[in-house]
Amino acid sequence: MENDRICVIFAGGPEEGQPYLPVPQQAYVICADSGLRLAQRLGIAPDLVLGDFDSLGAVPADLPHMTVPVEKDDTDTVLAARVAMEKGYRNIRIYGAFGGRLDHTLANIQTLEFLYQAGAHGELIGTHDTACLIGSGETTRFSYQPKQSLSLFSWTERCTGVCVRGVHYPLEQAVLERRFPLGVSNEITAPEAEIVCGNGILLAVRSAL
Repeated sequence: MENDRICVIFAGGPEEGQPYLPVPQQAYVICADSGLRLAQRLGIAPDLVLGDFDSLGAVPADLPHMTVPVEKDDTDTVLAARVAMEKGYRNIRIYGAFGGRLDHTLANIQTLEFLYQAGAHGELIGTHDTACLIGSGETTRFSYQPKQSLSLFSWTERCTGVCVRGVHYPLEQAVLERRFPLGVSNEITAPEAEIVCGNGILLAVRSAL
């Protein structure tokens, strides 16, 4: 199915080492400006490089590229997400989204909601962390991984009907609020954890310990 196809976006975070989750084969690859450096370090050839190239320092003339103005409303990563959706992708993974400036990291998390509101699923993947959103009425499952924490945050003002199973601190029909980090630093104890969001939007973060 077309919606099962994956688009990978490389953002410009200064990630070191291997990504926490491998880059899927046969994915369509977009590099957002200096995200090209991360793709090249991993030995991955992009299908498209786009941005204002202020971070990369030069236009990669030998690669398929799209140049945009420096002064614009979209970040290069958001622009890459728009292009991915225009090409029909609804499963989008963003690598190099952590490890740098806090404002860029927060902007990348906001990009997850931009994708969510547009009917796409986004995931941020770094060297030590992954993040995704779980929306109203959705159920997400994560497989057990040793030395990994699972944290859930209310991305909206509050999330109700939250169920978290297969973890050290389970929840049933709980309420999570944005103002209090009740769901931080849990741990998957079963072969698989199940997270249900009744109403609202949860931010799920898995981190290597």
